[in-house]
Amino acid sequence: MQDNSQLTGGDSYGPDAQPFEDLVEDPSRDFTCVDGEVFLCASRSRSSGSIAFPQREVCLETGERDMEPLKVGGEARLYSFSTVHVSSSKPVPYTLGYIDFPNGLRVLANVVTDEPQKLRCDQRVQLRASADDWYVVPV
Repeated sequence: MQDNSQLTGGDSYGPDAQPFEDLVEDPSRDFTCVDGEVFLCASRSRSSGSIAFPQREVCLETGERDMEPLKVGGEARLYSFSTVHVSSSKPVPYTLGYIDFPNGLRVLANVVTDEPQKLRCDQRVQLRASADDWYVVPV
């Protein structure tokens, strides 16, 4: 195993700074649909209440393996957004935004709209899904 504890410039960091390798391995299950409503499959720490998406097993705050599944859905708020006009990997333009849910979870999401110029911060958005991906739309 390679030692990555040495940063450029001579700085180093401790062994506890390594990322947890506990993400749920099935990215196709980042969301689920129940009775026509879309939910993100997140997790919450039993000890600290911390919420994570996608699902994890280890709480980043406490380091404990005490995360339980949590479904997050419904309306949320558009915290910030940007419309991308140049990309070598996908058709443009497309819009990305940070989405805030009422329980405190913030996620980066595709924002699907025909009128990105009408988006505004703090606007209400709703989770939606296609066959294999989730996104938000303005309400």
